Amino acid sequence: MINKGKLCSTALASAFLVFIFLILISAAASAAQVMKVGTGYDPAVYDNKVVWTNGVVIHLYNLTDGTDTKVSSAGSSSPDIYDNKLVWHDESSGTPRLVVYDIPTATKSYITQNVDQYSKPAIHGDRIVWSANDSVYLMNISTSTQAEIGNGSNPDIYDTKVVYYSYSEDPQADITIRMYDINTQEKATVSSYGDPNIPRIWGTKVIWADLYNQQGYIAMYDASTNETIDVTRQLDTDPDGNEYGASTGTHIAIQNDKIVYNKCVDDYEGTPGVYVYNITTGQNTLVYGYPEDVYTTPEVYNNTIVWGMDRNYVDSEDSNDIYLYNFSEQPGNLTMR
Repeated sequence: MINKGKLCSTALASAFLVFIFLILISAAASAAQVMKVGTGYDPAVYDNKVVWTNGVVIHLYNLTDGTDTKVSSAGSSSPDIYDNKLVWHDESSGTPRLVVYDIPTATKSYITQNVDQYSKPAIHGDRIVWSANDSVYLMNISTSTQAEIGNGSNPDIYDTKVVYYSYSEDPQADITIRMYDINTQEKATVSSYGDPNIPRIWGTKVIWADLYNQQGYIAMYDASTNETIDVTRQLDTDPDGNEYGASTGTHIAIQNDKIVYNKCVDDYEGTPGVYVYNITTGQNTLVYGYPEDVYTTPEVYNNTIVWGMDRNYVDSEDSNDIYLYNFSEQPGNLTMR
């Protein structure tokens, strides 16, 4: 006589094991999307290359073959990359300067004029922008010409356009995001609402964080349509009347149809983590979750998101880690444990 109760229990147990196995496989597949590639801070990404610094060495990581090329540079910070050029802030000589590094020839050149301890370079094509002593500077690498183009800070560049934060140029507003046209040398105000800061540009689109609202809201202006939209601010207040959606604009980046940002509080507009906003669909997606008050620095290029994360917040280790996320795989709401 066959014991049907035992068979049923065995079948249920087997089904449960299969279910658990599938969950583990799914979790492993999702976890494979995020990979630690090194230790340091200030990562940037272009094409198949990721660059970051640990303060002593500049790391150049090749996404194709996994090789990590190291460039000695004591006192290095804020690296950026475009094509075969790296730029970063350097104080190894005891005096602030910017380094321009040619990857194929492994040679360095230096920008020493109008550079201070806060200068953070951005590069696009053969042009570099940075700020020093409340002024914005532009250098053409190919011609070695340098000029002051505005009064402000935090500049970014795309092709022939430079955007920066200014508090003195527009007589109609105290604080503005300004856009400078390299060809015409004309300037225009992009935004003067709240306290716009940390501008980034790609194509015709400019994004910034509204520091007046606790670094909480990211806005985007499209020069082709002359329209401004909110990226992260969906509602003004929570059910108790408190403003929320804060702490998302401490580090932002844009490339093509993607905006990436970090969020370090848990509120009605999302949990802490690294997010990507799809400009075409208007949707925000959590790509990697972590505890509150963790600071990250996401950057994006095509389907690759990189960020630095301070491990002191999560496991008391005295180090910062660099992570990489492959967005070409099916995105999942990944959570750091």
